[in-house]
Amino acid sequence: MNRTFNKKLIAGATAGAVMAFGAAGTASAETDTVKMAQQFGLLYVPLHVVMDQNLIQKHAKGVGMKVPNIKLFKISGGANINKALLAGTIDFGAHGVGPMLKLWGKSKGRFKGALTIADMPLKLNSNDPNVKTVEDYLTVKDHKIATPAAKVSIQAVTLQMFTANKWGDPAKLDHLVVSMKHPIALAALMSGGQTVKSHFATLPYSYQELKSGKIHNVITSYDIMGGQHSVLSMSIAEKFATENPKTYQVVIAAYLEAFKWIKANPEKAADTFIKYTKSKMNPADVVALLKDKSEIEFSEIPKHTMKYGNFLAKIGDIPQPKSWKDYYMSNNHQYNGS
Repeated sequence: MNRTFNKKLIAGATAGAVMAFGAAGTASAETDTVKMAQQFGLLYVPLHVVMDQNLIQKHAKGVGMKVPNIKLFKISGGANINKALLAGTIDFGAHGVGPMLKLWGKSKGRFKGALTIADMPLKLNSNDPNVKTVEDYLTVKDHKIATPAAKVSIQAVTLQMFTANKWGDPAKLDHLVVSMKHPIALAALMSGGQTVKSHFATLPYSYQELKSGKIHNVITSYDIMGGQHSVLSMSIAEKFATENPKTYQVVIAAYLEAFKWIKANPEKAADTFIKYTKSKMNPADVVALLKDKSEIEFSEIPKHTMKYGNFLAKIGDIPQPKSWKDYYMSNNHQYNGS
């Protein structure tokens, strides 16, 4: 299917939801509140656009349903997003593909990916002149690698994939990996003199680090994965989607519209990002990043997620999925994913 937003798809979203989730989901009233979460960085621009333009409210009105209240929580790290989803604190949680798969496995399929959001090369950066390659981490001292969630985040899992392939041991560098919010990790590397000397970063933090001239890149996830891959997905309890099919589909429709709008309006999207994050970045730099598909692409198409699924199954973290469709909701099955 074409990646761009499709008005016909959105217009038929609610009808599709009723068919997909069955009569059981339409027997009771829809929820009056949608609880969502975001983390830090440029990956979350679609959510900023959804909120800024009231797109969920717009699509709710379009299908004749009562407009739900929106509650937004800022939560850092895939592990914490997973905890919030399991506890019911949030309904929709955006997190890396690794945490999405771990949640699917831990919940025995009760939670699945509702929508893929973005592709981005995760960049492992360092201010340590003794670290030029991943192999150099074997000999460093007083050196920690910051990720949003040790052992759980997509950064941590990607590093495990590298070490498993290189040395046959996915835990080879786990003793160096710590949990730290992206803004704090950025500050640690920029200031220097701290134990945290590497950061497996997302945008805009990876860009800011490299632009400073104090920090260099060691490797990217695109290097490890052999090309462009999905990084961010949004998960949901299948029970929520079944019981609230209209609500579920208007949220999906809102995100799909946001993807299209960002691609058509990168300058305005940059302004929205700066507004919501209070970023001090030069707007022109944000625009340049949003226009560069090698840096970030907002896309609903799952790409190479089974590489993560197969790896996590191999090390015993999740059951072996037969297909990427096992851990994605049925509204995604129309795509030519992987």
